[in-house]
Order: sequence, then structure tokens, then C-alpha cells
Amino acid sequence: MSAAVLLAASAAGATTEWRRVHKPAHSRHTSRAATSSIPLYKGALLEDADSGRVLMAYNADMEWPPASMAKMMNLLVAQEQINEGRFSGNDLVRISERAAHTGGSRVGLREGDVYPLRELMKAALVKSANDAAVAVAEKIGGSVEAMVRMMNERAQELGMTHTEYQTVDGLPPRPTHDADRTTAYDLAIVGRAIIRETNLLMWSGQEHMDFDNGVAILNNTNHLIGHFEGCDGLKTGFTFQAGFNVTTTAKRDNMRLIAVILGAPSNAQRFAQAAKLMEWGFDRFTSVSLLKSGQPLPVHVQVHEGPLIQPVASSELKLVVPKADASAVKLVYDVAPAIDGPITTGEPLGRVIAQDEGTATEVTAISPIAFTAPHTLGGEAYNGSAPPSNNPNQENQ
Repeated sequence: MSAAVLLAASAAGATTEWRRVHKPAHSRHTSRAATSSIPLYKGALLEDADSGRVLMAYNADMEWPPASMAKMMNLLVAQEQINEGRFSGNDLVRISERAAHTGGSRVGLREGDVYPLRELMKAALVKSANDAAVAVAEKIGGSVEAMVRMMNERAQELGMTHTEYQTVDGLPPRPTHDADRTTAYDLAIVGRAIIRETNLLMWSGQEHMDFDNGVAILNNTNHLIGHFEGCDGLKTGFTFQAGFNVTTTAKRDNMRLIAVILGAPSNAQRFAQAAKLMEWGFDRFTSVSLLKSGQPLPVHVQVHEGPLIQPVASSELKLVVPKADASAVKLVYDVAPAIDGPITTGEPLGRVIAQDEGTATEVTAISPIAFTAPHTLGGEAYNGSAPPSNNPNQENQ
């Protein structure tokens, strides 16, 4: 059986207002602290970007056209292909007739021109250039249709169960009909993947950028960049059917938030409402750092005919909670007291669970050492910073 060690800093519970805010994953409403009585959007979501913890949700599971926010998945797939070595940002892309004649927001690409892949990715992200998005898709996928398949496959891998892409740029096939569909929850998922797995924020966080060695200037369509403290992404979207939308993120101190606004009535309101939501989140919540990666844990595991191992945390453990409840966070160490060998370095030995009244998150407790034969003195304590000798002839000191 597992042994659980419970440490609690305080018995104080979560406030009633917090319970109203932290609804289950598919809640359609939220606290009045974050919205007016008649919200100026059709759907909204606020999440902790590290854990995905929902801090506020309003119609967040409502299916809605992403418009140009479809480019987020296009660029995520492209950057992941680069990360895996299949492409390079320096790869040259010849502009096709299809890309050159793509309508809507453009950077003015002409058929036959050649650009580095990274320049086209910058244009698609910062300026929301549809011609650049098509050129990126054709380079990475071989065709727009193949890239759409890759985007949908990646969406399914990420658990975006209410998303389906038909385009790589979010353009409607007709002015009155959008082909793509998603939800605020799913947009936050792809946003978190971009933050976690790519360096695209270095572009989306720039208010202005050079394109093609200064031939043109890319003006960021996200007007929160440079005007909201800590904001460095991500993507806007607009069509007549979808209205004004934005998926945005900001980081202050050790907490990063993601906000999604769907169906705002104007360009100004999508940014005003996103800023209001994030400011509310930063004012009310805090990120509590509980464990560092590699930190020794206050439990021990006895290996049969082997050492007494002190596990360490596999990664950093943080929890976002209301500021008033930060002292109520509990750590539960769910680790078996004894195991059979052999043991490899990094092998899971249990888990550490951080809990408050609203949610829980966890990291793995792992072994900092390897043990392959019963020649180490039993009862000897190990930790990650100072592993003992495996010399069977060495006496205990």
C-alpha cells in the first residue's frame, strides 16, 4: 500500500465567490466580478497557461468560427516540423499562384517570389497575412489540403474535440459562411501548446516587425501588445460571421494567463474585454510555487536488499489560487514505502499532489539514482545532490 504524507499550512477554505468562479470545465457562466450583466462578447475564457486551470468561463464550449485564429494551428504545426528537423526557418519558399491570389489581409506576395520560411511565418502571425499563411501551409504540408489534415490531426492529439479546420487561414469560403469551427476551450489549448512548445511569442510579442529585410513593416493586429503589461501574444481573428475575436496571453511575475474573447461587437471591444479579464485575473489570483524540479521530497522508499532512496520532484510544481487562499494549499505525497529493484535513474516512485478547495495538480516523484544489484548497504539514505557510494567495502561513517 502507498503511504501518504499530508502537510497543510492552513485550514482556511476557499471563499464562496471563488466557488462561483471556478465552475466545472463546461460551465457557461461566471462570476460578476469578471463580467458586466450584459457581456460584450458571445464567449470568453480565462486560464492559467501553465496548468490549464480555468479561472473564468462564459459560453466557453460554444462552437464558434476562429477566423484568422485558425493560423495559430497552422503555425504550431509548422514550428513543430521545424523543431523536429524536417524543415528550417531558412528554407526558401516559392510563392504559388494560389498563395499570391489569396484575399483578405495580405502582405502583398507575388507569384514566383521567394522568401525564407520564417519571414512568411512572421507575416502570418503578426500581420495575419492570409497569403503568407497559404505559402507556409504549402511548404510544410505540400498543399493546403494536406496541411489542413495535419492541423486536424494535431488538434485531435491535443484533445481539441470541438475543433475542425477546413482552411489554413480562417477565411470564409463565402462572406456569409465560415468553414472552420472551434471553442474558447480549444483555442486556449492550442495557445498553451504554442507557449509550451515553440518560440513564436518572440514574434507575436512585437508591436512592429521588419519583413523581408525592411522592405515592409508588419504592424501587429493585437493592439494589446505594447499597451497591456506583460502581453506578448497571441492572435486576432475577424470575419463578418465570427465578429471580433482574440486569443491573448500575458505574464506577470511567475504567472501567465491566457484569455479568449469570441464575438465582440468591435475591434476596440475585443481588446478592452480581454484586458479587463486578464487584469481581473492578475488582481485576484497568484501562482504558488511549491516544489522546484529535482527538489528532494520529505519521504523515503526502501528498495528490497538495496538503499533507502529519497525521491525528488520530476518538475516544478505550481498552483494558481485566489490570493486570499494561498496559505490553504496542501501537498500530499503519495509514494510507496518499499519497492523491489532494480531501479533506474528517473524511475517514477509515486506522485506529489497539490490541492486546494477548488482543484488539484501533481508531479511525479522520481528516483535520483539507479540501483541494479543488491550490493549497497540497506538503510543508507540517498538524495539527488549527494548520492552515496556504491562501494560495498566502504564502512558506514
